[in-house]
Amino acid sequence: MKKFGFALLGTACVALSGCGAVNNVINSVIPEVDNLVKLNGTTVDATVGSGRAVISGNVSKSAEFGDTELPQVSQLRTMRLRQSLDTAIQVTMPSGKSLPASFSLSNIALRIRLSDSDARASEASATFAGPVTYTRDGTTSTYRTTTPVEVGNITFSNTAFSTARDIITTAPSPNSANGRLSFDTDDTQLPNGTVLRFTFVEGKAKVEL
Repeated sequence: MKKFGFALLGTACVALSGCGAVNNVINSVIPEVDNLVKLNGTTVDATVGSGRAVISGNVSKSAEFGDTELPQVSQLRTMRLRQSLDTAIQVTMPSGKSLPASFSLSNIALRIRLSDSDARASEASATFAGPVTYTRDGTTSTYRTTTPVEVGNITFSNTAFSTARDIITTAPSPNSANGRLSFDTDDTQLPNGTVLRFTFVEGKAKVEL
């Protein structure tokens, strides 16, 4: 990432009373960072394992990423991450169970925890409420949805942002990103022992005033 010279405009904002419009202008020209925490393309398997009528899946995936520059604005105080799930899910049913025609997931939550070997850590989370319906692709074990799942507005702010920024931009390296995914579903559609394989895609990061 290249550094961006917004410091002068940012300083001008401090001198203004009610500078929200100026902040919006600055934010609009700060570029997004693609795949900052390197989860894109990684898969995670969630195994259904509850006897309740509504069950929860909870599974995590870790990835490493190196130190990188972020846009340089003196008043930066927020970083927002958004991470999508691929529209296709691979499903493996327990022995003796048939694949359903469709199933739904709701309350799809993603928590991102950033850390490094200096014991610095920062985390934030957000939820895609749904529900999202996945439909079987022919006679395969692939299920697809026409509603892309983007867990957006995973917001690091104030102290959480300061720590996240330091992890991302300063030694030591590599750093670690842990994405913990959870969701609710109906066990009449997906019985205990069902395995759902998700793929993370389209990860974006945006720093803002």
